[in-house]
Amino acid sequence: MDPSRPEAAQQEHGAGADRRGERPTAAAAGERYVDELRQLVELVERGDLQALDHLLPVLHAHDLAKLFGILPRARWPEVIARLDIGQISDLLEELPDHLRDDLAEHLVHEQLRTAIGEMASDDAADVLADLPAALARDLIEALPRQGRREVEALLKYPEDTAGGLMQLELLAVPDTHTVADAIEMVRAKPEEVSTFHFVYVVDDRQRLVGVLNLGALLLAPPEQPIAELMKRDVHTVGPEVDQEHVARLFRRYDLVALPVVDSRGRLLGRILHDDVVDVLQEEADEDILRMAGATVFEPELVYTDQVLKIASVRLPWLLATLVGLTVPALLVAAFQVSFPEMMTLVPFIPVIGAMGGNVGGQSSTIIVRGFATGRVDFGNLGRFLLKEAVVGLLMGLSCGLVVAVVATLWRGDPRLSVTVAVSMLVAMVTAAMLGVLVPYFFRLIRIDPAIAAGPLVTTINDTTAIGIYYLAALVLVGR
Repeated sequence: MDPSRPEAAQQEHGAGADRRGERPTAAAAGERYVDELRQLVELVERGDLQALDHLLPVLHAHDLAKLFGILPRARWPEVIARLDIGQISDLLEELPDHLRDDLAEHLVHEQLRTAIGEMASDDAADVLADLPAALARDLIEALPRQGRREVEALLKYPEDTAGGLMQLELLAVPDTHTVADAIEMVRAKPEEVSTFHFVYVVDDRQRLVGVLNLGALLLAPPEQPIAELMKRDVHTVGPEVDQEHVARLFRRYDLVALPVVDSRGRLLGRILHDDVVDVLQEEADEDILRMAGATVFEPELVYTDQVLKIASVRLPWLLATLVGLTVPALLVAAFQVSFPEMMTLVPFIPVIGAMGGNVGGQSSTIIVRGFATGRVDFGNLGRFLLKEAVVGLLMGLSCGLVVAVVATLWRGDPRLSVTVAVSMLVAMVTAAMLGVLVPYFFRLIRIDPAIAAGPLVTTINDTTAIGIYYLAALVLVGR
């Protein structure tokens, strides 16, 4: 990449792809992106200030945040000194939470205050919520009166709710206005028009009564009343609603913006689609990490160098798993005591335990994902339980037959073959059903069911499968 000719470099990449007659794959594009970030780091480390002055003004805020993520902290001041307040403001919005504190330490108070003052109200509230409490309080006090009121109003809501996502900047007109009146009001608020999707229509009590599409507003006769033009069937959400529900509404109805109203129907703010994209990524990260038993806190934590904190978060789950695995260990010992003349049962213990854990993990993953997408709820518990039981039965029959053949060829003992086959069948059906029931139970007691899809379900299913094997051996083989 020629540092002084970023646009030419991009054109050259595109031309190369066209000449070869193929489009670059996502992996190739990702590798090129990483290489370009590394080249930027090299420019900083070489002190090539002229090249930096050419590149930084055209660098997208997201890419700038990525650069700060891999750039040594000691080199940050050299880049920060070449950023204007607008770029610093965008950078604060794009940086992961754990890097905002670090950036704030490199900025003077006036830079921070001005940068936050340029943000939309929701972004300003998010940034301030991640800064140290004393610093955030000082910055809020230094904001203009209107900005301070907006930020304080948003900080009252938990960040994972609709109120924490919404921004207060919007366009609302009275339902008594004409099209001409509405257009005049729009023109009088250019700062809100920068992210303009709809005009909201309110009554004399500020209650939301309709929404007006921009195209309809521009094409309608100037004298037409807004009340005749507006759409009255409007999707809304309360400020206390969880962000996952908000994301499902956006996905279900293909929304661009969603108004937030209070219990009386008064318009409070709006949520934009770009914030919901962040929510979807955040929720997906959390679910995957929780399913792995990695963390129940900030997903970005696991990608930092805070090894002690990461270990302290992950260790309790491993300890709980260790305690749970003492039961299978005791069952193995019971096999040795109960069947001293038939120790050929023992080698199949890990096989049956592992298959039960695998089946239960598959079922629980499907259910947890269904909860996240809204496809699974308490109303269809019976249907999913029956479906997974049938699936477990079919897989259990297949796997039981295979393991019975192996046992027969290995030892030629029909008692061993039947015991292993029956245990495999029952264990896999039970594991499939537990994979459904455990996440439902967690959902019922208001604990994130993603927690249940990790080590917990695996441990429960391992223990249950080995217990079933032991009972089957007692019945079919005897002591």
